[in-house]
Amino acid sequence: QKLLAALIQLLGSATYRHSVVRGLTVSVGGLTESLVKASSSALVDYLTDNEDLVETVCEALLDTLERDHKDDRVTVPLFKTIELVLSNIILDDKYGNNFASRFVALTKKELQGSGNVQKLLAALSPLANCVQFAENKGVLTQIMLMLCHRYPRVRKGMADDFYTALITFDDAVEGAEEVVAVLESTVWEDPKDIEALRTKRNEICQIVGVPVPKKIATKKSTVQRAPAEQFDSYSDLVGRAGY
Repeated sequence: QKLLAALIQLLGSATYRHSVVRGLTVSVGGLTESLVKASSSALVDYLTDNEDLVETVCEALLDTLERDHKDDRVTVPLFKTIELVLSNIILDDKYGNNFASRFVALTKKELQGSGNVQKLLAALSPLANCVQFAENKGVLTQIMLMLCHRYPRVRKGMADDFYTALITFDDAVEGAEEVVAVLESTVWEDPKDIEALRTKRNEICQIVGVPVPKKIATKKSTVQRAPAEQFDSYSDLVGRAGY
């Protein structure tokens, strides 16, 4: 832990910042509880003691998400690191709006076409946490898309994390109580009736004031069967996720 505390000081150096962020990120998403706890504590303590560097470090996290695009070894724990920061460090609303806007754009790009269950699930909580900022329409739009994701566990995970965010930041979203009621009364992991789920999702869109996502029409002649890793069934997804 003393070594981590010493290394993390290099976040103040532009020369080493990206390398330190990557290393910390992998540690925060590490396999051992002791490593996760030590690295998480070191990062939060550093940002708490160096408030003038919070925005710089947050930008470094987003830069890493952009530079290491589609490198799941980095991006999966990176989502967890961003969630750690959002849960423990207060960002002023002006910067928070800019952070959330860029994070949503990068997350959308990172998750597009992804069949990595762990990455999809890891992205949900930081995404939901971004509703705390005033200019959150872009965040809400992405959340609406994830609520009707083709994978049941992703839908349920998004609903659960969105629910938690609404309870935590109850004045950040218009009609939060109504949305909570819809989230609670809907079985989002139901694999049988996606159209019914879309109806519920669209109801939430109306409440929070964002456009209802449009279904993209595809020609049957051009549709190709997804590869095996894209999880053709719910059982495939559950097996891959380890449940």
